[in-house]
Amino acid sequence: MLWLWLCEDDGMVLDIIGIVLQAATALAIVIGAWQLLFHSRQMHRDFESLYVERYWQIMDRRSNDWILKGKTKPEDETIIRQYLQLCEDEIDLRELGRVSDGTWKFWADAIRMQAGVEPYVSTLRKLGTRAYPSVSRLMREPDWDPCVWSPAKRKIRGL
Repeated sequence: MLWLWLCEDDGMVLDIIGIVLQAATALAIVIGAWQLLFHSRQMHRDFESLYVERYWQIMDRRSNDWILKGKTKPEDETIIRQYLQLCEDEIDLRELGRVSDGTWKFWADAIRMQAGVEPYVSTLRKLGTRAYPSVSRLMREPDWDPCVWSPAKRKIRGL
């Protein structure tokens, strides 16, 4: 009965129903896109957490002399190199678009601050720029961002 009434009304009701359905479809697309962006951001956060955990695993193995007195022991050299390698890995991930903009700002500042003091400075100097090229570049160019994506691509990728 309703169907007959709709068909008799010169299509006006059908036009309204069509507009409502199109609006509902558009809203569903917007909500779906928002969920994808949120999911992408959450994936970045989870991935970044792994590197924060790795950082603390390295730092927790420092000798007591280094922690308490600032004097490294020979076994701390491995920890210094592991930290510099971690930094190199973080920079590589940023270049690949796996580290969000906010996290990169924090990490880049932290890398420059920590790698800019002894014993990291002397290790970097001793090994030269070939051992840790990205860390060395970040130390020379404080505003360098290895991710060269456009702002639109960053937003789409959840950075």
